Amino acid sequence: MISGALLLLILPLVMAGVVYGLLRWASLSALLSVGTALVLGIAAVALPLDQPVQLWGSRQIEMGEAVTFLGRELVLEQADRMAMAVLFFTAAGVFFLAWRFAPHSLLLPMGLGLLSLLSGALLIRPLIYAALLVEIAAALSVFALQSEKGPPTKGGLRYLTFTTLALPGLLVIHWLLERYTLTPDETELLSMAAILLAVSFALLLGVVPFHTWVSTITNDSVPLASAFVLTISNGTIWFLLLDFLETYPWLSNHPRFVPIVATGGLAMVIVGALLAPAQRKPGSLMGYGALVDSGAALLALAMNSESGLTLVILSLLARPFGLILMAAGLSGLRTHSGGDDSFDALRGIGWKAPWSTAAFVFGGLSVAGLPISAGFIWRWPLCRALASSNQSSVLLLLLAGVGVMAGVWRTLSTLLIRPRSPQDRSVISRSSSEGWLTAAVVIVAIMLCVGAGLFPQYLAPLAASLAKTYTFFTP
Repeated sequence: MISGALLLLILPLVMAGVVYGLLRWASLSALLSVGTALVLGIAAVALPLDQPVQLWGSRQIEMGEAVTFLGRELVLEQADRMAMAVLFFTAAGVFFLAWRFAPHSLLLPMGLGLLSLLSGALLIRPLIYAALLVEIAAALSVFALQSEKGPPTKGGLRYLTFTTLALPGLLVIHWLLERYTLTPDETELLSMAAILLAVSFALLLGVVPFHTWVSTITNDSVPLASAFVLTISNGTIWFLLLDFLETYPWLSNHPRFVPIVATGGLAMVIVGALLAPAQRKPGSLMGYGALVDSGAALLALAMNSESGLTLVILSLLARPFGLILMAAGLSGLRTHSGGDDSFDALRGIGWKAPWSTAAFVFGGLSVAGLPISAGFIWRWPLCRALASSNQSSVLLLLLAGVGVMAGVWRTLSTLLIRPRSPQDRSVISRSSSEGWLTAAVVIVAIMLCVGAGLFPQYLAPLAASLAKTYTFFTP
């Protein structure tokens, strides 16, 4: 009998080696990567946990069977299987767009390897050992973030640095809580653990003032690889935070929990709102848009209720639609501008790369929370939920969305500048140099983003059902 937990850990690692050997064949390597992510996502969500499933011959797979690997127990629980399905399906979307916008890059094999490590982080027990796997995943991410011919990526190294700084705090938390079980009268141990937990996850999530890696990683790294980090790796951190709150419910009941989380969220929203419209590089704009989105999710968590938790999970479902589209568009724009995404280099490029421009614009509007986009389906309910108790937060959220849209508008205006002289017109052609395959991929991605915004009834119930698997907010 094959353990489902072990399968989710080993299969992507094996396929990473296969895809690495086939990188010269872009379509085949992308097909294998997308297929692996889709199969694992379907298996995680569709196969039952409590009974074995016949595969072939006498082979059986039992998803819920616990297994010991390297002395640690791997367990697939209900909340984890839904979380992993979200990560696998998101990875499939990244790999699909990488087929046209980042062929032959290390994103495909490294992405599969990261899926194996991040799956292990969600499966391993005790929970504290997940921090070690997250650290290894951050180190592996540097290779995916590094472009083949570019200089060393400062964003990747900064991301690795902040992840490393978070590791000691998470390990000390485990020791403090073990001491508390032996000496329950020492309540100061709980306060110390709560402080360390807040600082550690602030480093991992890029909460202000630890946010500098977020904008840097999108500014100088492979765009789709940075989107992988900001959606899949970041999503894993969010689910680990929820697992910590579920394992230690006294954390969410701590009197300072709501003020600290709300303050962190507001700081991220304010910084993103102020800096997003001032950016002169689309990569930096993408990073500050992600910062606003994460800050809004923290405000939802600070509601300290099941409805707020539902909005957090809905944000994790909706975020990839916008960020991955922005990353794909940014990748195409950099290709046509010689790798430089400054406004001076991008002047008029929109006429030459219309599909990359469309991807970036639609993705940016989704990150800003514009109506009929995927980002709107959770940003508007959050504003409505906060309107009765915290109107200043609602105003800041709306202004942050306007700030991101202003940055998108500035970028679009630069991309669509028309040639002013015959010499310029001969350099920047008005005809598209992107093929029909690229156009088809972008159209499919935009339709999915708009479809998610027009039909939220397909994502909202999934978020609500996943929120119900957590009980730490239950009165």
